[in-house]
Formats: sequence, structure tokens, C-alpha cells
Amino acid sequence: MIYFDNNSTTRPLASVTAAVSRAMKFKSWNPSSAHFLGAEARGAIEAAKDGICRLLPGVFPEGVIFNSGGTEGNNQVLCQHNAGANGWTLITSAVEHPSVLRPAESFARQGGQVLVLDVSPQGVIDPEDVVRAARKSSGRIKLSIQWANSETGVIQPIGEIAQAVRSVQPEAMVHSDIAQAIGRDPIDLAAAGVDAATFSGHKFHGPQGSGALVLSDPDDHRLEPFLLGGGQERGLRSGTQNVPGIVGLGVAADVRASCLDKAIRKMRSVRDCFEKAVMVHVPQASINGTLTDRLPNTSNIRFPGIDGMSLLAKLDEKSVACSLGSACSSGKPSPSHVLQAMGMSEQDAYSSVRFSFSVFNSKKEALLAAQILAECVRELR
Repeated sequence: MIYFDNNSTTRPLASVTAAVSRAMKFKSWNPSSAHFLGAEARGAIEAAKDGICRLLPGVFPEGVIFNSGGTEGNNQVLCQHNAGANGWTLITSAVEHPSVLRPAESFARQGGQVLVLDVSPQGVIDPEDVVRAARKSSGRIKLSIQWANSETGVIQPIGEIAQAVRSVQPEAMVHSDIAQAIGRDPIDLAAAGVDAATFSGHKFHGPQGSGALVLSDPDDHRLEPFLLGGGQERGLRSGTQNVPGIVGLGVAADVRASCLDKAIRKMRSVRDCFEKAVMVHVPQASINGTLTDRLPNTSNIRFPGIDGMSLLAKLDEKSVACSLGSACSSGKPSPSHVLQAMGMSEQDAYSSVRFSFSVFNSKKEALLAAQILAECVRELR
């Protein structure tokens, strides 16, 4: 098997599975309990927060709110408001993940104003468009822009975008979904001007069902709890914490923090090797978003005249796992909203396939997969 679908999920590190197992055996107590076992569980959670802070320098442990992952975090940031949606303007983009776009639709139904930014043919937001949108806003502004796109890997100029919105409204709240970027791109939330960030652990070899909302200012009171109950996680995420999942997330973050530059170089070398080989074997192919900054592990390639679903099925038969990178509704494949926002036709979007890599992948796999891919393309012509 060749697994090139790491933007969907990654295989947990051996150290993560070992840590989760140990936590389930020896640390899986209720952190809210006053006795010494509860204190042990609380200590494990605090250690995990330290791991997150090492991966996200400048973040304080008090600003790390553990949850089930990016979707929950995005919903909390976008759907919970101290005075309701009415009186807020949400600025977002056409290439966001559905866990941002669907809450944005709910935001509008609650009475909030939603302004959706277009992107360039390379998938990049123009900060001047952010300024124009901010000037059209009514009331307080909440801006939600992904750090990097899950389908193309395109990295947004978050710092410039945050600066642009604050040039119009200095107190604007800036949120970024960093699920695809964390562990794959150096992230400094404070330097970028990001107030709140959300991510999932399973994107960088942590456990599925683990993630966090990270606040640059732990005392930021612009968010309300998404879940009400016992007041865990500083009152922002009630419910008994998933101690084993949190422990595994902390280990994954700590490991990646210790070798971030090396991991980035490894993923980029495999991705570049794959793309070069594909272009040799299938010269009519083209790489989407290649003229701007991309994540080092992501390649979205268009194969003109080839149905992406059929190509995906062929690759699957030959034990190469990848993705269209598009959502499915009621079992019917739909063209990528990201690629269409970049100006592609439905046909071109349907002809594009996403390959995403991790530190577990090798150049040998990349070369073999490129050969298999070329065979599949020939079979479909």
C-alpha cells in the first residue's frame, strides 16, 4: 500500500499510540476530581498543553482549550457570540473548509452579515479585498481565513490579511483554521495577528478525535462556550476531558516541534520528487496552485480529459490511496468548490486529484506511485 492521503488523516506515531495506551491504563482518571488521581490526570493535561506551546511558540498554556478537533473549534468560534450573530460581520473566503462555510451559513441565518472573499487563480486572497470587505461591514468584525488549504496546500498571507482588516477595525477578531498547516509550516500566531486558531491532532500523527482551540490572549472574552456543563477547559469546553487523546496530542505536538524543519524538508523532498516524476510520465498534467506558496506535503494535479473518480478507482485497485479533495453529498461526487473558486471549470475540477504526503513516505514510494499513476492514466485514455 502507498498512502498519499495524509491531508485526510495521518498514521499515529508509535510514541503517540504508546502514550495513549499508557494513559488509558494509568492516567485515565477524571481531571475534575479533587483526589490525587484527579491531580495526576490534570498534570497529564498540563504536560500536553506544554507540547502544544512548543509547536506554537508564543502561545500560553492557559490559551489552549482542548476539544474534539477542528470542526468543533471552528463551530465554536463562528457560531457562538456574546451578543448573538446580529451586530457582527463575518468575513471569510470561498475556499474555506466546510467546517467554516457551513457555520458561516448558520451565522447568516442568525442575522449576521457574511462577506465571502474571492481568490486569485492561484487560490490566494488579496489583502486589499479584505480592506474593501471590512469597509462594507456593519458592526463588529470577525474574520476567519484558513492558514493553508486542504486541497491545494496554498498558504494564505495571514499576517497581511490580519493587518488589512485591522486597518479598518482595530478591534476585529481574527480566526484561522490551521488544521492543515500545523506541523507542516512554521506558525507564529502572535506575529500573524491571529486571536484564535483551531486544529485537529490527526493531521500531524496525533489521535483522531483530539484537537484544540488556541487563544493568543487567554483572557479574550469574545467567545462563549459551545458546550455547557461542568465548566472544564476554563469554562470554554465543558465535559470530562479525553485524557488519553489529549496526552497523545501533546506527544505528537512535542515530537513535531523537536524536528519541524527536518520534517518539512522530508515532506517537500518527497512531494517534489513525485511531481517531477509525474510530469515526466504524464507531461500533459498540470499542478494546481504551484505558482504561489504551498504546504510542503500537498500536490493537487489536473489530468486533462481524465475523470478523477475513475482515476481514483484505478489507483485504489493498485493500492495507491489518494483523494479528489472534494466533498460528496448523498453519495454523488461534486466538483471541488476550492478549484472552482480558483476559476476552474467543473470538468477541470473533476479531473484533479490530490496527493498528500507525510514523514512516513519515501522518494521510492513517490517514484513507484508516479509510474502506477501514469499506467492508470494511459488505461483511461
